[in-house]
Amino acid sequence: MTQYIIADEEKKDKLRQGMVDFFNYLLYDGFVSSAVEDGKIAALFAERYINLASAARFMHEKLGGVIRDYSELESLPGVTDEILGRLESLLGQMNLDNLSLLAPHTTRNNRVEAFVNGPDNLNVLLEEISRAERYIHCSFMLFFNDKSGELVTQALLNALSRGVVVRLMVDYTVTSLGYELNLEFGKFKLLGDKLEAAGARLQNTFDSSYPAEEWPDKRAELKKSGVPESYLYLQDFAQKQMVTGLNMINHRKFLVADGHTLILGSINVGDQYLASTPILTPGNVESEGRALGIPGKSKEWHDGCFRIRGSAAFSANRIFAAQWSLLGDDLFDPENEFYKPSAMEPFGEEDCTLFASFPGNPINLNQKYHLALLEHAGDEVFIVNPYLIDESFWEMLQSLDEERAGHIVICNCLKHNDHPTNLAAVRSHMYGPFEKGVSFYDYSATERFSHWKITYDRRGDAVFHGSYNLNERSSCHDYELGLLVKSPAFAEKVKAMIEYDLSVSKKITDAGDFFKHPALHPSTYWNKWTKNLT
Repeated sequence: MTQYIIADEEKKDKLRQGMVDFFNYLLYDGFVSSAVEDGKIAALFAERYINLASAARFMHEKLGGVIRDYSELESLPGVTDEILGRLESLLGQMNLDNLSLLAPHTTRNNRVEAFVNGPDNLNVLLEEISRAERYIHCSFMLFFNDKSGELVTQALLNALSRGVVVRLMVDYTVTSLGYELNLEFGKFKLLGDKLEAAGARLQNTFDSSYPAEEWPDKRAELKKSGVPESYLYLQDFAQKQMVTGLNMINHRKFLVADGHTLILGSINVGDQYLASTPILTPGNVESEGRALGIPGKSKEWHDGCFRIRGSAAFSANRIFAAQWSLLGDDLFDPENEFYKPSAMEPFGEEDCTLFASFPGNPINLNQKYHLALLEHAGDEVFIVNPYLIDESFWEMLQSLDEERAGHIVICNCLKHNDHPTNLAAVRSHMYGPFEKGVSFYDYSATERFSHWKITYDRRGDAVFHGSYNLNERSSCHDYELGLLVKSPAFAEKVKAMIEYDLSVSKKITDAGDFFKHPALHPSTYWNKWTKNLT
């Protein structure tokens, strides 16, 4: 009898989590695509009996952008116990494992810390690698053969010598381009060979898809080897998006250690992101004992990451496992007790929600969050991003009335930027929003490039950080991972960090810095022609 009770409780918990996943996906327009067919009936039922626009507005304005657990469903306008009961029966017909990988996933009782600039980013990476006892799973787009790359490699070698399992995903091909016209920096294979010789397992994520004619046989092979159907379901979307391997990039940047620690952000491994050069600290401002400032050298980038202790790490490891398995390497089960701590004490008070997106996904959750942040802007909204080249972002920003626009502050590098058309994109689109009250700060005043990707939503007591760029590549072609943290105390800390960046940036005060008539400026067309390129 006890076994049946446990089984029933597990089934009930899975269904309730499925309800949360369903509403999150629904209110981010996830079922508008024809791809998620098994959810269409439930979505049509919800659309008939619930005002979805009002529910979405409530989710963003009152809940901070996501439904975190089943109890919050009852607070949505128009949602009754009867409607929830009918939906539960309809969801019983869905593949909830597939939905779980598509929808955002929330965990409670995490502890989150924010780090910014090379020395602190480097220290937290090395610290967590040195602490690992069981496994380290890393996913970085770039892993350069430079000073910080060697330091991280040595830390991983030390972990391997302690018996720690190391799996590492890197884009060897994009890394090989190096930086500063130095191809030596791009020779990750020199570092990778050392790691493989010591027992690490590595994957080149440049090959994140398979030739169209080979995919049916490869899919069958992967399934036979034990890759879960839900993972293959995700890859089916990517395969439909594929034109050539060149139009897919694994842009995610995260590390999971022992199932309880996650480092996630916009940093890659390289001196541009992890330089040990002391930062310049105008004003001697600190956050949690760490100095805020700008990189000490002009070739180093202003960038950041979060360290999360708690079950958010396990959620990230599920995402790692899915992509790792699809690349065809050794299969591991993230639910196995080796990878998932059996009992985890509360580390802190932060709610963390992971937003994963990928090429060909039915709906890009990272993009949808940023668009909703604009659409429902209230109180104070800060958006810090290196690239503002997404037409959907500009269309939403330009559609806002003065009341919404007046709440929004944007920080971007107009001139010190590694994208050739960011300046043109901003100047071509920003005039109208600026006239309506959107504030704009140019970080180029520091003579440094800011690669930091972070938002702050005061009304939601929430911040969002990760690999997502506000450009066409991130919205259409890249694998991305973002983290929404809801916590009044943590949000205030991040707000202070962003406000420091604003204090060293130049506030634009003249609408003439933007194009009133973009069609009269040649750079407008250059931006349109190249917007889909990296």
